[in-house]
Amino acid sequence: MTGQTTTASSLYRDLTRITRALRQRTGQHSQPLSALSAMWVLMAAEAPIRLSELAERENVTVPTMSRIVTALERDGLVARTADPADGRASLLALSDAGNELVNGSRSRRIQALEKALDGLDSAEREVLGRTLRVVADELVEDREQ
Repeated sequence: MTGQTTTASSLYRDLTRITRALRQRTGQHSQPLSALSAMWVLMAAEAPIRLSELAERENVTVPTMSRIVTALERDGLVARTADPADGRASLLALSDAGNELVNGSRSRRIQALEKALDGLDSAEREVLGRTLRVVADELVEDREQ
């Protein structure tokens, strides 16, 4: 068990260092992680979704998500349309600019990470990506149970 704790502790430390370094390199004009996470959820959604559903998927309150979405909408990254099933509600989707940001062409953080990954060959990149995805999926599944 000690080896697992050491591995988890070391991995957590390294992920924290990566996140901090990316934030420092890209300055204060980058989107906060909470906004990026909401955008990733919108990108993964098969159709536009309601604010309440986005808040639930992100495990935050509706007022918190409303503040995040308001900022994203102000920056032209999220589009809000009327819900045809309920005129009082609206649906959210990424705008074209939001898609560009999430896919990396406008994200300084993703570009900085891409540069840091330049030292890895394609097989190492594949293993790293697959491994981190498995860990992320495990953590999300644990939270949902």
